[in-house]
Amino acid sequence: MIIGLTGGIGTGKSTVAEILRKKGIPVVDTDIISREVILYPEVIEKVVENFGNEVLENTSANESGNFGKKKISRNKLGQIVFKDEKKVSILNSIMHPLIIKIMKERMESLKKTYKIIVVDVPLLFEINLEKEFDIILLIYSDKNTQVSRIMQRDKRTKKEALNIINSQMDIDEKKKKSDYIIKNSGNLEELNSEVEKFLENLG
Repeated sequence: MIIGLTGGIGTGKSTVAEILRKKGIPVVDTDIISREVILYPEVIEKVVENFGNEVLENTSANESGNFGKKKISRNKLGQIVFKDEKKVSILNSIMHPLIIKIMKERMESLKKTYKIIVVDVPLLFEINLEKEFDIILLIYSDKNTQVSRIMQRDKRTKKEALNIINSQMDIDEKKKKSDYIIKNSGNLEELNSEVEKFLENLG
């Protein structure tokens, strides 16, 4: 069984993934894959081509023309991209084909050993991956909790946090498309208990 784990930024998706890992369930994390993919020279080249040199880290390697040594600043890229739907769409078209390819390879490899696999995909609905999963588990929080988590964790301003949230699909749309929903606006103990209930429901 393959479970698609999704939810907006700052909803506690990664915490749920960690709870599941501790129970011996493997998790394929597409955010980790995206951090790998953004280091590929061909991806860096396309990102710079579309968004300019200002997305690069301030390193001496970035002064040279060598894309093999250049590094994208995720923070700078986010500030440029999340204000503009068109730019989000361009970035997705660069990143997502590679992320999905690697995700599928890792899923196939784990299927040989495990009965249950979880795949953590923040933009599962936005990139139409519903058909890849047997069950979709949605984690959500109220917007204020989301904003405060993003500001604390990622050192973003309130405006930046809202830009990121608003660039993602509306939560009510996600709820309609999900098989199981966990609200995470409480403490860790409550979240643990909700995850337990979810696993019991799987039978």
